[in-house]
Amino acid sequence: MDNDNHSNGNNPNPDFKWDPLRFISKNPGEALKKVDKRLDALEKEYFNDKKDKEENLPNIFGIYGVTRRDFLKWSAFLTSALMLPYIFKPRVVRAANILTRTPFIWLDMADCMGNTEAFIRNANPTPAEIILNYVSVNYMESIMAPAGYQAEARRIETVKKDKGKYILVVEGAIPTGMDGKFLTIGAKGDTGLKIVKETAKNAGIIIAIGNCASYGGIPAARPNPTSAVGLSSVTNRQVINIPACPANPVNVVGTLVEYILLGKAPQLDNIGRPLWAYSGRLHDNCYRRGHFEAGEYVRQWGDEGAKKQYCLYMMGCKGPFTWNNCTTVEYNQDMSFPMRAGHGCIGCSEPIFWDRMTPFEKPNADAKIIIPGVEATADEFGVALLGAAGVGIAAHAIYTGVKKKREAKKSKNEKNNDKTE
Repeated sequence: MDNDNHSNGNNPNPDFKWDPLRFISKNPGEALKKVDKRLDALEKEYFNDKKDKEENLPNIFGIYGVTRRDFLKWSAFLTSALMLPYIFKPRVVRAANILTRTPFIWLDMADCMGNTEAFIRNANPTPAEIILNYVSVNYMESIMAPAGYQAEARRIETVKKDKGKYILVVEGAIPTGMDGKFLTIGAKGDTGLKIVKETAKNAGIIIAIGNCASYGGIPAARPNPTSAVGLSSVTNRQVINIPACPANPVNVVGTLVEYILLGKAPQLDNIGRPLWAYSGRLHDNCYRRGHFEAGEYVRQWGDEGAKKQYCLYMMGCKGPFTWNNCTTVEYNQDMSFPMRAGHGCIGCSEPIFWDRMTPFEKPNADAKIIIPGVEATADEFGVALLGAAGVGIAAHAIYTGVKKKREAKKSKNEKNNDKTE
């Protein structure tokens, strides 16, 4: 997807009104009946009997020492994150249970496998990471036992047998140069481009996980010798983008849980991201925001401002330009995110972030923010936004400075006028 209208700081949907039950009904009672009917049908399909259904998640979480109370707390959190009414909490639990039995195909294209590593290499995984570890993966090169022809036969069989049911997750950009020959996979030497197109055709839902799969990421950075692109550029099917490096497992599982509940993709912004997870700017919910408002910034790594956890905007933090829920959902057992760890946001959930946002640690006043057709410093860009959008851009430090200068000038003019009179 080349559309990046709001990665420059504009709201992706200024008229956004959340309606998670939009596909069902405005009547909550009717909505619950339809959701329950769908869950009943899926449970009947994926579980052998009542005992199998009831023991599935407890057994999985028991392996990691996650108590029932811990899981219920997490399910309440996920229900809230999805902005669903509290009455949906037990249904979210049921959907998460079903998710572990839903057939999956996970394709790795041009990537570093950072998303896979983030989910399966965790010593103390969260419920979301545990669920992703136990989904019914029919094909995933990095963890499956079969290889060569046997592996590809498994993928082809799933595409045919579970037509319209399986979940397709793609990690990594898709090289399209030389008809895709920059990436070949399997015993037949099929191109990644061909495999993605074939597999996407019959998927029930398609997820692009990470920035590379969503928008091309680092493989698509200039000069992009392989002509790498995001998944949505090579299929006419709807693609749900879950960008970041790596994507937060809560955003992945939350999106899939909503799909299990409703049978539809969530509401998406104009570049294919679930609005429930990507409708807020990092800057707006950052715990350092108060320091930004007070004009207190880290100006050099290790200085007094860094010790006091001042705002990192002057050190290149891209939070004002980035839409994601890192500051509320967080990483590493749900306890941290870049700014809390002492480093600014690098904008990895935005299109063309590697070209647009680098150098990551250069002050935004000097770094060039590249927008299609425009090249300007971050400061100039902030002022341009102010004039174009007609809104208060608290996201840009330059705006605060310009405003103060204007007010000072206005006050001085008023005083001179008073003296003249």
